[in-house]
Amino acid sequence: MKNPEEYELVPTEGDAGKRPVDESEGEGSPKEPKPKDEGKREQWDNRIQFLLTLIGYAIGLGSVWRFPYLVARNGGFPFILLYVIMLFVIGVPLFYLEVTLGQSTSKGPIAVWSKVAPSLTGIGVAMTVVNVYIILYYTVIIGWIDLYLVSSFSSPLPWAECFGCVVTSNASDQQACLSRLGLGTSPGSMLQEFYSCWNDSTKYYWYNTALGASGSIGAAGEFNWKVFLSIFITYLVIYLCIFRGLAWAGKVIYVTATLPLLVLLCLFFRAVTLPGAASGLKCMVMPDEGTVMRKMQDPQMWLEASTQVFFALGLAMGPLIGLSSHSTRSRHVLRDAILVGVILLVVSLFSAIVVFSVVGFKAQLMNVDSCELVKAQGTGMIFVVLTEALNHMPGAPFWSVLFFFMLLLLGVDSQLGSVNTLVTILADWKPLAKVHTEYIAGFICTGLFLCTVPFTFGNGVYLFDLFDRFAATLPLLLIGLFEFVAVAWVFGVGRFFVDVAEPINRWLKYLWVVLWTVVNPLTMAAIVIGSIVVESLDPLTYTLFRNGQEASEEYPYWAAFLGAVIVFSSVLAIPLYMIVRLLVVPKARADAIRFLLCEGTPARELVESGKALCFRGTKDEAKDEAKEALIQNN
Repeated sequence: MKNPEEYELVPTEGDAGKRPVDESEGEGSPKEPKPKDEGKREQWDNRIQFLLTLIGYAIGLGSVWRFPYLVARNGGFPFILLYVIMLFVIGVPLFYLEVTLGQSTSKGPIAVWSKVAPSLTGIGVAMTVVNVYIILYYTVIIGWIDLYLVSSFSSPLPWAECFGCVVTSNASDQQACLSRLGLGTSPGSMLQEFYSCWNDSTKYYWYNTALGASGSIGAAGEFNWKVFLSIFITYLVIYLCIFRGLAWAGKVIYVTATLPLLVLLCLFFRAVTLPGAASGLKCMVMPDEGTVMRKMQDPQMWLEASTQVFFALGLAMGPLIGLSSHSTRSRHVLRDAILVGVILLVVSLFSAIVVFSVVGFKAQLMNVDSCELVKAQGTGMIFVVLTEALNHMPGAPFWSVLFFFMLLLLGVDSQLGSVNTLVTILADWKPLAKVHTEYIAGFICTGLFLCTVPFTFGNGVYLFDLFDRFAATLPLLLIGLFEFVAVAWVFGVGRFFVDVAEPINRWLKYLWVVLWTVVNPLTMAAIVIGSIVVESLDPLTYTLFRNGQEASEEYPYWAAFLGAVIVFSSVLAIPLYMIVRLLVVPKARADAIRFLLCEGTPARELVESGKALCFRGTKDEAKDEAKEALIQNN
């Protein structure tokens, strides 16, 4: 295997047009790439540090916050089953592909596609746009977590109180509080607000105190300086972790990647021993009769299961390629990909067990059915349901601090990888090649912070739901689909295993070729089409908080348009870049014609001589057989 700094794919005879080239090489004969200066690109200190970085990036808030509420919304076990299938059929193969490309080229997510398939460089642009969108609303969650973490250092917990009175199930306590506050003769609106708080103090605190939520997405509401300050502190912490480059970020990862797992383990043992935990777990693992088959036929659940895999592993966003570009060439990429997938699955299941156990505990306190309580929750599950359970635990402030500290570490850990990838992209840009990392990181963090200001108003939580619904769903699947097409059908899956990937078992190559060329593209295309059909038939609604109650309302036209902009502003970069390059670069047009006619292209090689290129003998023997096959075809 070649050193990443000397990366070059030597074309076979009659195949010169397919060598991945830099856009700067021109349209003439392929040129030898100039060797880079030694030490120009920072590297991780060791393989363990890089592996912990991948694990820390993958095991983020998506595992603890997003996965449990998706399990709850989709009937429990059917979603978990489909999630496991998607994780190992689509997630791990694409994870392996992105990490291998990053290590082999030592390039960021945009530059790497200019080498693999120049006309599909828009894949890298689309990745970057989606990454920015996800960073924006992901940091908002961390800001909310900051608020709850600071509020946890008080006893009783603030969401266990209403107007200074500790909420209990005793009616006499409620009347005593009304008398003390003098609300017995107050206007109806004030009494309604009091009863709304007393009946569900955690939900009232979440919407009114923490967020200051307005009545709809169209009403901006008041500026929330607490959320603004929390988001600012979050970006400041991220900047301090990455401004010195990998030398400092690599040290931070030892803490941020391991400590949350220890905290989760403590919470796990506490949660499963709570009264009523069994009833909550029953809703998770024992679906109603007929639920499995009915849910398996729902395109929306397929979409949510697959996008959760993409969201959790960080696929089709760019950070995996960016982080891997700082790693030396490894012969253990496939093993690492499987290991990260297994760890992600275990952590996700542990998180779901914690959440469902706590929900069962709350259901017993409220004397309601656990499954019905679970289904009623949404993105605010950890801020509403879990905080209610924390109120009734012995030593509530301790467990609250521990829980939100874990969430904070998980969130910051993932953001380090995402923001650092943006730094890598700009550092790969030649005009900024000599600019110090701290300046690039400062520029990026400042720009992202300013873009999150709209989330600090009363309708910020509704904007958050809009971004979560449109930024982290269809765009990820479409980008992943183009990644498989670019590597398997444009670059050539055979050439990938000969010139790029480390040697792997022959039968694994068979499996990978089948998955990358047929199974994964067709599966993802079917999910995308089915989801679009379902979304077009159902009205676009969101959950709002008005008059002390949650309600459902259709998105206004401008919000639906904004959702469409979020989707198309990323994925349209792929066809637009391709069209522009075809119009401007003559060689690109010639290559496109050859590809459509299957003349000496990877598509033809795959069909007629793929076995010789992929599965037989050593690297040199495979190249010789590929040359003979090409000569016979021509």
